[in-house]
Amino acid sequence: MAYDVLIRSGWVLDGTGAPAREADIGIRGPTIAQVGDLEGSAGRQTIDAEGRHVAPGFIDIHTHSDIGILVEPTAESAARQGVTTHVIGNCGDSPAPISDAYRELAVHRFEYYSGARDWTWSTYGEYLDFMERQGIGINVAGLVGHGAVRLAVMGFEERGPTAAEGAAMIAHIDEAMRAGAFGMSTGLVYPPGCFADTEEIVELAKVVARHGGFYASHIRGERETIVQAVRECIEIGERSGCGVQISHNNPKYGGIGKAKDIQRLWEAARERGLDVLVDNDAHPDFGPPLSHALPQWTQKLPTRELLVLLGDASKRDALQAETKADRRPGAGYVGLLVHERFDRIWLLRCPRDPSKEGLTIQDLAARRGIDPWTTYFATIVEEEDRAVALFDYMDLEEIKATLRHPQVMICSDGWVAPKEERTAPGAPYQPCTYGEFPGILQRLVVEEKVLRLEEAIHKMTGMPAARLGLRDRGLVRQGFAADLVVFDLPRVKDRATNRWPHAFPFENYPHEFPEGIEWVLVNGEVAVEAERPTGRRAGRVLRHPGTEVRRRPRPRNTRRGGPASHP
Repeated sequence: MAYDVLIRSGWVLDGTGAPAREADIGIRGPTIAQVGDLEGSAGRQTIDAEGRHVAPGFIDIHTHSDIGILVEPTAESAARQGVTTHVIGNCGDSPAPISDAYRELAVHRFEYYSGARDWTWSTYGEYLDFMERQGIGINVAGLVGHGAVRLAVMGFEERGPTAAEGAAMIAHIDEAMRAGAFGMSTGLVYPPGCFADTEEIVELAKVVARHGGFYASHIRGERETIVQAVRECIEIGERSGCGVQISHNNPKYGGIGKAKDIQRLWEAARERGLDVLVDNDAHPDFGPPLSHALPQWTQKLPTRELLVLLGDASKRDALQAETKADRRPGAGYVGLLVHERFDRIWLLRCPRDPSKEGLTIQDLAARRGIDPWTTYFATIVEEEDRAVALFDYMDLEEIKATLRHPQVMICSDGWVAPKEERTAPGAPYQPCTYGEFPGILQRLVVEEKVLRLEEAIHKMTGMPAARLGLRDRGLVRQGFAADLVVFDLPRVKDRATNRWPHAFPFENYPHEFPEGIEWVLVNGEVAVEAERPTGRRAGRVLRHPGTEVRRRPRPRNTRRGGPASHP
């Protein structure tokens, strides 16, 4: 019997968590036609997988590739990791919906994630259609961001919505779900999501629940208030009827040591019959611009206004006091400012004065003979808000304990990166973009044995597919989509993380592709062949199985100018 592609004699990890078994896989078109002993069969293309493992293509449940994949549609940095599907729209950020009144601010918010561009869409459906027309190298499943919805309707207003604004937000969520979104995400430490109360989110999540979607949340506090924030997240799911996905829910600096407390909340919710899952990556640090750790309201300011603000000593003092008070909890890395751990903030990119790179804020302050707070603010001004720092704000052992938990799946929290970023001197810090999944296999499976191989693969494939309600992906099974990865486990190596767990003292982070990920198929077409990318755009814009109507009328702006089980 002839197949389009025949994978011979691989050790198949089927994505359920079962141990590997030796089998052949026959593929016709975009689909797995047969799994088993296919002796005597032929393929137009045959892949010799003897001694290799074959698994479902990895599904990255938490990414920020919303714009990156439009800039780099082949998604080489994902495909070469073995990743065949990205879930986008996380942390309350999606590029749609978008209104004319706040278009410039919306575009500005995505500049960090591999560049902005001219956005021609307004509704969520138009955004998905744009991506679909362009063609993409991996599959994409989208979430609609609460922050994007709120921004489109209310901008950065620090108040609750009026009745008309609430209705407009509901209309946007409904349009997105009908267009194919898999759920709604929030970013409750980021503006404008941080300005919303629980009731607002519950009402919007009820719309998501009616369409069978789930609620993903970068919760309201990741440090001192992490327990209360997890409770709020679970409450939103319980009251709205949504399944809950708690994003990268490992405690950050100020909450380190609270992992067991929040795990008990996950477990108690599941015992009550609630659909609560979690995702996490393995990197204990993050590299945002220095200004992103300032109070949320400052992020609406144009660069010039921010620099003027920071040039006023009294206003700097007020910002310092507001940051330390942390009354509206900021992102996890803000904990290093709250606790004045300037020795754990490394200057990564200072394009105007590279001599500062590799120093901590504390080091630079000592050299200048001034206090670290003044140094922090001065660096933002001197670098014209282009200073990027590496915040070392998590505990690696706690991350490992998080990843072991049966309710936790593996993500990257990265994004598709354009090819030119690999050699650009100002490239963002993003080892997870190039090596998260190979790094898990290399370090946490082979070297440190934190996870069993079949367990890690399940957390990368079958588990996220079930969360998304994908009935034909995430498993190596007859009739399923032929999203597959063939890898040589002893050779798998993450080449983008040059030291583990940290690259301190400072070294430049390489943007290198991994080794040992030999073949990757996306919908039956070869995306990576013998570790070389083919550049094919065989990916699909996935639509939620409950999508009712492909396109709906555009919602009117108020201002102008749980997961299914596999069969």
